Amino acid sequence: MVDSLLSTDIYESFNLYSHPEKFFLEPTDLGGGAASKHYLEIDRHTNVMRIVDSRKQRVPIADTDIKFIYGILGTIKLVSGYALIVITKASFIGQISNQNIWTIQDTEIIPYKKTTLHLTEKQIRYNRMFTDMLTHVLSIGGFYYSTTLDISRTFQWLQENAVPLFKTRSMIDRASERFVWNGHLLSQIRQVPGAERYTLPVIHGFIGQNRVNGHAANFVETEQIVEYDSPEKHVTSFVQIRGSIPLLWAQKPNLRWQPMPTLKPTDDQLAAFVKTFSWHKQHYGGKHVIVNLVNQKGREKKVGGELERIARQANIDFVRYHQFDFHKECHAMQWHRIDLLREQLSQEISHFGYFYLSPSSIETSRFQRGFFRTNCMDCLDRTNVVQSMLARESLTEQLKMLGILYQDQKVQDVPLLEGLFKHMWADNGDECSRQYAGTGALKADFTRLGKRTYLGAMNDGVNAVSRYVRNNFGDGYRQDAIDLFLGNFLVDSSDLPNSLETSILSTDQNGLALIAALFAMSMTILCLLVADNATATVFWLIIFFVCMMFIFLNGEEFVNTPKLKLD
Repeated sequence: MVDSLLSTDIYESFNLYSHPEKFFLEPTDLGGGAASKHYLEIDRHTNVMRIVDSRKQRVPIADTDIKFIYGILGTIKLVSGYALIVITKASFIGQISNQNIWTIQDTEIIPYKKTTLHLTEKQIRYNRMFTDMLTHVLSIGGFYYSTTLDISRTFQWLQENAVPLFKTRSMIDRASERFVWNGHLLSQIRQVPGAERYTLPVIHGFIGQNRVNGHAANFVETEQIVEYDSPEKHVTSFVQIRGSIPLLWAQKPNLRWQPMPTLKPTDDQLAAFVKTFSWHKQHYGGKHVIVNLVNQKGREKKVGGELERIARQANIDFVRYHQFDFHKECHAMQWHRIDLLREQLSQEISHFGYFYLSPSSIETSRFQRGFFRTNCMDCLDRTNVVQSMLARESLTEQLKMLGILYQDQKVQDVPLLEGLFKHMWADNGDECSRQYAGTGALKADFTRLGKRTYLGAMNDGVNAVSRYVRNNFGDGYRQDAIDLFLGNFLVDSSDLPNSLETSILSTDQNGLALIAALFAMSMTILCLLVADNATATVFWLIIFFVCMMFIFLNGEEFVNTPKLKLD
C-alpha cells in the first residue's frame, strides 16, 4: 500500500518534470515524509499513469524541463491526444477553521504530444479551437480550492455527515459532484491506485473573507460563515439557495432586448416542480420558502404566474410560495421598500435559524431548519439584493447569540461591520454575474452602498448593453467551452463536428444580409462625410434599415448558439 493512503489531504504543490517521453509530478510539501516518497508518472505516448516509489526509482533529471506548480486540474482528450492541465499560479484568500483557501490565477494546458505533425490540417484547426475553448473557461476566473477542507459542501452538511468512514475517503470522493468543476478532468487520475492526494477538487463561484465575517457562493448555493475566537473557536453559517424558476420553460436569444419566455403546453410542469423540491429535500432537508421576485405583468408574468399556480397545485407540505414583485415594489429607486419583504419573511427567518458548531459539545450546537430559495428571471441582480437582506438578518441573530452584538443592536448599527458586509455581498454579486453573464451585477450600488444612485443606474445601463451583446453573440461559444471543460462533450478525432466551422459571414442569406447592412452603413457614413448628395444618403440609409429589419425579424438565425452536440 502506498503512502498516500495514510492521509486524505491533497498535496499543496509539485515539481513538474516534463520529459520527451513522460511527465513526472513530484510533491514538494514541506516537512518531507510521505511527500518525498513517491511521485506520479504519466507516459506521454501510452497515456498510462502510475505511482512510483521514489526510494526505488528516482525522478530522471536528464532532458527534463522543471516547473513548480500548485496543483493538477486534470487531463482531457483533445484532437492531438491527451493534455495535462496544471495550476501555475494561485493566491492565498484566507482561512476557514484554520484551513487555507486558494484562488487559481493562472493555468497551463500541456499537450502530451510535443508536435502536431501527425494531424491533418482540419484536425490541427479543431485542436486549436478546443484548446482555445478550455483557455476561455479557465480565464473566466472564480476557481477556488483547499487542500485540507471540502469547500464543495456546507458546514452543516459536513457536521451531520462527520462519521469516521466518511473521513477516510479521499477529498475528491467525498466532495459534492454538484459543485466540483474539474470532476471530468480528474476522472483518469482517479483510476490510478494510490493517487488520491493528487486529485484536487476545484469549485467555481466566489469566496471572500475579512476580519469579522466571510461567505462563499457556489452558483445557486451561498453559505455565509462566521468564525469567532472567544477563546475557543465558534462557527456559525447560514445557507441560501438561488435557482431559476423550477418549471420547464425557455428563453431563446433572438436579438430582442428581452426575449419572451415560452412554456410548452405539453410539458408536465407539476412533475418538474415536484421533482425539483424532492431533490432539495434530499440535499438540504427542512422547510423551503420560494421567494419569487419576477414581475407580475409583462413578459415575466406568464412564467411567474405558472409557478404560483403549480406551487399551489403541488401543495407540498415543506414548501411555501411567496411572491414579491420586486420592480413594482421598489420602482422609481424606492429601494427602502425591500423592508416590506423582510417583514413578510421575518418569522421564517427566525424559525429557520442557522448552523452553530459549539466548541463544547454537539448537544449545544444548532442546525438550520429551513432554507430560502430565491429567484428572479436570471437569478442575478434582484436575487442578490434579496439574498443580502436575508443574510444580514441572519447575521444579526448569529452575532447576538455569540455575544458580539447587544440584544437591541443590528448589523447596520455598527458602521464598520455594515460596510464590510455590504462590500462582501456586492463582490459576491459581481463575481456570480461575471461568471454567468460576463459583466458585473446590476443594482450593485444598493448592495454596496445601501442606496440607489444615479451613477449606479448609469453603470447598470452600460452593463445591460454589454450583456445584450455577449448573450446574443458570445453565449453559444461560451456554453460549448463549458461543455467541453465539464466533459459533457467528448472529443473524437475521427468524428469532428462540422458545425464548429460554420461562419456567421457565410454566403447564405443571413451572411449576405449582414454584409449588405455593413456596406450600407459604411456608404451612408461616407455620403454624410464626403458627398453632398442627400438622395444617395437617403437611399443607402433605407437599404441599411431594410437589412436591419430583415436581421431582427429573423433574429434567432443570427445569434451565437451552441454548436456542439451533446450525448
